[in-house]
Order: sequence, then C-alpha cells, then structure tokens
Amino acid sequence: MNNIIKKTGLALLIVLLSACATKIVPVKSKNVKIKEDFALINKKDYDIAIQPQSWNDSPQNLENYFTVFYLIFRNKTRETMPINKNSFVLLDEKGEQYNLFDSDEIVKIMYGNDQYYDMNYLLNFDSKDKEELKEEYATRLEGIRNIKLKAFQFRNIRSQAQESGYIFFEKLEYKKGSFFKILYNNDVVEFAIID
Repeated sequence: MNNIIKKTGLALLIVLLSACATKIVPVKSKNVKIKEDFALINKKDYDIAIQPQSWNDSPQNLENYFTVFYLIFRNKTRETMPINKNSFVLLDEKGEQYNLFDSDEIVKIMYGNDQYYDMNYLLNFDSKDKEELKEEYATRLEGIRNIKLKAFQFRNIRSQAQESGYIFFEKLEYKKGSFFKILYNNDVVEFAIID
C-alpha cells in the first residue's frame, strides 16, 4: 500500500512540475498564423514554419548552450532560392541580438577542433582503456552525426522544394512573461514565454 502511495505521489509531483514548466509559444499576428505550435508565414515566394523545439538526441547537453527551434522553409518560386543563415536573427525584449549557428559551428562549439579520433590512436591503450575510448568515440560520432543530419541546411532550395531541420541560436536567457522575436529578413515572428 505504501508503495502505491509513493508512486502516486511521485506521479502527481511530476505532473505538477510539468504543468509549471516554462513554455515558449508563438504569438499570432497580422502576418503570422499559428497551427500546431508552429508559427506560419505565407508569402508569395515562400512559406516559413517555425516551432520551439527540444533537442532530445545526443549531445544531451546541447540546450545548455543553444535555444533550439524547428524550421521548415518552402520555395514557391520557379527559381532556386538561396537561404542564408545571416538572414535569421533572434531579438530579445531589449533588442539584444542573438546569432544563429550552422551545423559546422555547432559541432565545433560542442566538440572543439578535435572532433574526430583516429582509430589507430586507440591501439596504444590496454583493452580496458580501449573500450572506454571506443565508447567515447561512438558517443561523439553519434552527436556529430545527429547535429549534421538534423540541422537545417543553409543552402540553395530548388524550385517548389522545401528544407527542414533544427536551427540553433545563442542561448536565450529569458523569464516568464517575457517576449522575443525571430526575424527572417523583414518577416517577424514573436514568441511569448508562459507558465
């Protein structure tokens, strides 16, 4: 009976804590529609959908350094459209600018310049050390692979095609009840931080 009470109490505590968790939500405006937590901008030449996201893959500590969103960009023109990461910026309530990083920059920040190990390097250690290094190597490669494969690729988007993936801004320090904006050139999406 005590075990059931403890489990019920723990489940209730988790529900209460998650109910009180801070959440980032897009704000509807004249040019921005909201659908399934995505902010949608529809223009003649392109569509943008952007959503606050959690990074649930390796490296597990990525969100300690970055604010993560999921971006879908559709080119509706008959021409190839270049997408430049410098066209995106995040501004907090005070107008402070937060930079966007591409996948190569994220990998370098998370893993430094020594991103890859030479497998021959592992041969210089005894078997126990070798196994630990192999695990570290595998974990590191998994993190690098996740970032490279899941990040939005800033490149040319072909006619009638779309690109999607995670985008990573500098870590935004925010408080409940505050706002911030993401801009793509002159398009603006506002987000609110709520309880």
